[in-house]
Amino acid sequence: MAVNTFNETVIRTGVVSDDVEMCVDIWVRSLESRDGAVDAQAMAERVRSAFLNPIIRFAVATAPRVGFAFVESGRPNPTEALLRFLAVEPDGEGSGIGRALLADAIDNTAIGGFQSLVLEVRTNHKRAIELYTRAGFEPSGAAVPHPRAGYPMQPYRLALSGSAQSD
Repeated sequence: MAVNTFNETVIRTGVVSDDVEMCVDIWVRSLESRDGAVDAQAMAERVRSAFLNPIIRFAVATAPRVGFAFVESGRPNPTEALLRFLAVEPDGEGSGIGRALLADAIDNTAIGGFQSLVLEVRTNHKRAIELYTRAGFEPSGAAVPHPRAGYPMQPYRLALSGSAQSD
């Protein structure tokens, strides 16, 4: 199991059979912290089902706080990857864990030979938008309604050079 360190954040490759439920819990708690009440069962199933998709990078931050990032392939454009999830325990927000996980996701996507990394973020999630734009992501097209909740989601894209990116 590979372990990386980004600015004192310990990140390791996630183990699908062992780490999925921990990540489900982090995702649900982070949404509850951001949005208030959420359909925890539906959100948990959404995360679990993502592990059936082709995984490019599944990483878990273990210190000083816990978080995870999940990048998948299988996009209509085979040269792009999707950052499907990036979440940090609610008490770890602002600690640099998200930035470290994002750098790890970018590095591993570039190493994998992908030309771009795409994501969608809720248009009113200012903290996440700032994180992504500082890393070089740019808006890509018009906002689209979230398929379940209907709120607007803005697509972002980061062009990769095919070699490792640094933070």
